[in-house]
Amino acid sequence: MDEPTRRRILDYVKPLAVGLDGVTNYGDVERALAAAEAIAGSVPDADGDLLFLLAVFSGQEKWVSRMGHGSRTQIYLESLGLPRRTIAALFRGLPRFETSPQTVEEEIVHDAVLLDALGAYGIARSLADAYRERLDIPEMAAAIEEVAARPLRTEAGRKLAEPRRQAMRAFAARLLAEHVEFGPLT
Repeated sequence: MDEPTRRRILDYVKPLAVGLDGVTNYGDVERALAAAEAIAGSVPDADGDLLFLLAVFSGQEKWVSRMGHGSRTQIYLESLGLPRRTIAALFRGLPRFETSPQTVEEEIVHDAVLLDALGAYGIARSLADAYRERLDIPEMAAAIEEVAARPLRTEAGRKLAEPRRQAMRAFAARLLAEHVEFGPLT
């Protein structure tokens, strides 16, 4: 897939990503792609086109699966000259990369999406989600710890994740300690 085709696909996906969850913005699509490419650098047998599509469409599973949107997306991708087998692999992989990846490309995108939920960026997103859900401070700390504990599938992903995990765990511990320090008496 050439660069102009990739740009057209990015331009197609970015507006879909905005506003779906109240937090996602245009840059999140490119962050997932950049993380996937960083991880894929150590996996020489990954299909670059499928990896690109899975990374760019990650987060759009629900939209693509809605009535008509999948066929519209398929028609659009076919009009750009993408092979049907690559498009079929995209649609097979979207619902499973997050929880049960079955191909190397799905494992890479699994880790790329998870990396975005880790570290300082992940803390900010976790706190935004926690605030929206009206969690209290101990629940927020537990939610941050839970995200930090999620398993990654690739060696490169685990290596990139470790400092992010440490930052999250340290933040959650400090958050809980400060809450207890001046918290309500029980």
